[in-house]
Amino acid sequence: MINFLKIKSKFTGVLVLMNICLSPVQSVQAQSEPKLGCQATVDKVLQEIRSKGVRRTWFKLYEERANENNTGNPTNRTDELEIILSAWDFTKKPTVDSRSQSIINNIMSSKSLLKSWADIIVANCGNTAIVGFGNDQSDWGEDYYIQSDGTTKLNKCVPGGTPGLLPWGVSICL
Repeated sequence: MINFLKIKSKFTGVLVLMNICLSPVQSVQAQSEPKLGCQATVDKVLQEIRSKGVRRTWFKLYEERANENNTGNPTNRTDELEIILSAWDFTKKPTVDSRSQSIINNIMSSKSLLKSWADIIVANCGNTAIVGFGNDQSDWGEDYYIQSDGTTKLNKCVPGGTPGLLPWGVSICL
């Protein structure tokens, strides 16, 4: 039910009509945070990495690549997303920022942090099957493969020269 309340302003003497709703108050349930889109999710992860002190970070998306070297993907997803962390400073001459490199080493050693980022990415990027994190200008990389429950799992390494397609979640160690 909607009623109008007449209020006379004591400052101007003007009569003001206010539209107020006198219907019963309905409870409002807390809504969860809206699901981010893929680009917004990746941007948020990159921003979090930068906020920790990593000099530069970026991503590369490889479409239709996730099943090239593996068999047994439990989903129909086919993309691979790589996030690169870099301590290189190119403002004067190529040099490594040792503080930034130390932070990258700590991030790359934190499997739980990397997994949490990989899980967020696959939850919001509907075609991403593999999320990789790499230390720029090195062979250090960690790949997380989507599982049937929608979470990710760190890859298992096998020596180079292993013949044929590898099972899902297994990759060649460098």
